[in-house]
Amino acid sequence: MKKKVIYRMIGIGLFHMVLYLYVVPFMIYPKFGDNGFKFAVAIAILVSIAVLGTIFFDRKIKGDKNDRY
Repeated sequence: MKKKVIYRMIGIGLFHMVLYLYVVPFMIYPKFGDNGFKFAVAIAILVSIAVLGTIFFDRKIKGDKNDRY
């Protein structure tokens, strides 16, 4: 379980690095300006919340392994 959490955190970090170091400055900001930047940040936050939310849903669905009955 901890490996999945670590992989998801690393994935979120890589997603943000690519977004903020490449996509936003070179693709979104020159074309859409400040509004595009705000939209990209909002989407990045929503994606991060969704990915982190899957951690809690995964725990809730699987439950505690000691409660079999």
